[in-house]
Amino acid sequence: MSTSRSSQSFSFSSTTGSSQGSQDGSGRPPPLCGIPAQIHPMTMPELFEIEKRRTKWDNASKSTELDVVEFIRRHLLRGKKEFHYTANQVEQIAHMAMESFEEQQTLIELNGPILVCGDIHGQYSDLLHIFHACGPPHKNRYLFLGDYVDRGRNSLEVICLLFACKVQYPGHIFMLRGNHEITHINRAYGFFDELSRRFGNDRAEELWLRFNDAFAYMPLAATIGGKILCMHGGISPHLRSLNDIRDIKRPIPVIIEPGLIQDLLWADPNLLPSNDGFVPNHFRNCSVLFSEEALKKTMTSLKINLILRAHQVAQYGYDMFCGQKMITIFSAPRYHPELNNWGAVANVSADLEIFFILTRPSEAPQKQI
Repeated sequence: MSTSRSSQSFSFSSTTGSSQGSQDGSGRPPPLCGIPAQIHPMTMPELFEIEKRRTKWDNASKSTELDVVEFIRRHLLRGKKEFHYTANQVEQIAHMAMESFEEQQTLIELNGPILVCGDIHGQYSDLLHIFHACGPPHKNRYLFLGDYVDRGRNSLEVICLLFACKVQYPGHIFMLRGNHEITHINRAYGFFDELSRRFGNDRAEELWLRFNDAFAYMPLAATIGGKILCMHGGISPHLRSLNDIRDIKRPIPVIIEPGLIQDLLWADPNLLPSNDGFVPNHFRNCSVLFSEEALKKTMTSLKINLILRAHQVAQYGYDMFCGQKMITIFSAPRYHPELNNWGAVANVSADLEIFFILTRPSEAPQKQI
């Protein structure tokens, strides 16, 4: 498929990343599926071909050093099996990631080529499969759109591996904040319970706070080539210029007030025909639903041609809204067993052509917490 947007042309195509499969023959996936904010073993990715270096955490014990490359390598050697962490390792990697996020702007400005991933939600084997199918992060550039934790069983492996890659390869791994990187959400939807299961309640409380300290510094949006805007949720009636995002100060420890920050993490497209620009999002009990007309007006004022976002399950891993002006990407296959959804990664070229790498759901869903 191809379409023309102002002076920029986007081309779209797709392939399966692991095994044969097709959509419904129409070339277009079915509509988005509603899962309120309230899963397939894959092969291990290739090991990193890099020279080791050691990284120190200034606030850690002076006798303790975390070898980040070895930390990454051990994850990949172990594959999809649950990793054994010490609390000190987890605390250090969260602190180092926080420092890395603090050095970035609230709006990251990137260029292609880059691989864009949607929700992972603790599905660690699927994260490993992404690196296996799309290439390791020391050789490829990745933009993750948020929702790393909750729902799936292995949120800790997902966030620790991604944080380690962010620290080791800051020019290759970019991570935006999702609505599950908010304290009251990841307290209730699985991440805190996983930490308690693995470290005990007292230590879990400390580690949960350290992770949320890092989440508070995460960027909220990114541009690719100056023409593609990326975020976890959606647009906002308060978004009139990209400077509105650039001007947001971090850290942002709490996100409960209506406004631009909440909408970037929570907003959804209104799939019902509507002439209203923005209406309350009763499905989420916060933020807004935005119409096609609201999307067009916002894109015109921002001078962008395409929006990539995550936040909703797409049956075949991705779905389009308002023609092809907005694409939802979801990277956690079989997130909900009854939906049996696929996963997708968007490969954005230097010329801003988009190629979708699809992962079909496995026969056996991952056990959720």
